Amino acid sequence: MRASASASSGNLGPGFDVLGLALDLRCTVEARPSDRMTVDDGDGPVDLHAGDMLYDVVAAAVGKPMALTVYNDVPRARGLGSSSAVTAAAAAAVQRATGVEPERQRIYEIVTGVEGHGDNAAPAVWGGLMAVGPNGPYGLEINDVLVPVVGIPNARLSTKRAREVVPRTVPLATATRNVSRAVLLVEALRTGDPDAFAQAAGDEFHEQPRAALSPVTGRMMEAARDAGALHASWSGAGPTTLALATADTRDAVVEAMASVLGDAGRLAVLSVDYDGLI
Repeated sequence: MRASASASSGNLGPGFDVLGLALDLRCTVEARPSDRMTVDDGDGPVDLHAGDMLYDVVAAAVGKPMALTVYNDVPRARGLGSSSAVTAAAAAAVQRATGVEPERQRIYEIVTGVEGHGDNAAPAVWGGLMAVGPNGPYGLEINDVLVPVVGIPNARLSTKRAREVVPRTVPLATATRNVSRAVLLVEALRTGDPDAFAQAAGDEFHEQPRAALSPVTGRMMEAARDAGALHASWSGAGPTTLALATADTRDAVVEAMASVLGDAGRLAVLSVDYDGLI
């Protein structure tokens, strides 16, 4: 049996660990019962052990050995939610392999239990624009005028490393500014209003502390804005840059970001994925 889940861009700037947007890149996982836990992502089966992410996901989902085969179009360790996509798809596939049709809420709980935060898990499971909070995930509106453009460096940046530089406490004034940005960003994403996007720009929780980890990410953000993008941010933990263009500005934004990235990565024009887990 198989299942598929979408890529996602987490945070979207000031929505740290709260906002996530599903994108139309996918990870598909096939699962079958087995006498041991294995995964094959193209190089042959490899045994899984307790503490491995996929082992823990399968144990939580069905509690019995499974053989997994992974087909992943989501670049790994680039800030596009690869781990949420693969864990959501794996959890759903193994349940289907035991004759159980997965429930989205349960899959979300399994993924967040392994990852520790839900900003990628929610869009991977439900699709679209999602917010997560103490009472769980909530779907938000996103204006269909927005065109996601991603600049994906070849260099990888692990989520663990990116989270290590994020401060555990911030001054009250910093928190207030970021809350303001996040509120305005949600409205901007709903309406497509350029003025709301302009007021929502920037982040002091995670983007500023992470800037030195991937300078090209910030340079692509600046180039995208200069070329007419309504919004630009780190995609998740990076190093990918997410820009939100329109049909009129898409080509200029792509050209500007490509001029910064050069041959050190690739650009992609994507769509919002509204299916999530299938």
